[in-house]
Amino acid sequence: MAHTPFRVDVLTPTGELFSGEVEQVSTRTVAGEIGILAKHAPLLGRLEPAELRLTQPGGEVTRFVQVGGYVQVAKEGVLLLVDEAYPVDEYSAEDAKKRQVEADERLAGATEGTEQHRLALAGKRRADALVRLADRL
Repeated sequence: MAHTPFRVDVLTPTGELFSGEVEQVSTRTVAGEIGILAKHAPLLGRLEPAELRLTQPGGEVTRFVQVGGYVQVAKEGVLLLVDEAYPVDEYSAEDAKKRQVEADERLAGATEGTEQHRLALAGKRRADALVRLADRL
């Protein structure tokens, strides 16, 4: 069943990753999985490490691994500001595991109760989520 197309822009700190018309956006926010269709209620949310799926008119699905960021749904369309994102076929489980080891080391070297520890713990959670994602792809 075809849905009404709407505009989506996916931006990273290094530039535009995707810009165009889609029928659906599927991703994960801190509140859980979300599917966005045309005329979705306005929304502002924080993205979790997850697979980002953009279903284009005709049914083709473009898939990315998003590391985190924000999503904004407005009348004009959807804007995803992602910290990092990679096409699924370029995503490396080996790289995810390397990040996990580095996050473990940063956490081990941080003093509990400090800002450094809080940031290291957040990095560890993100790295763990990316490894779990790599296992599912």
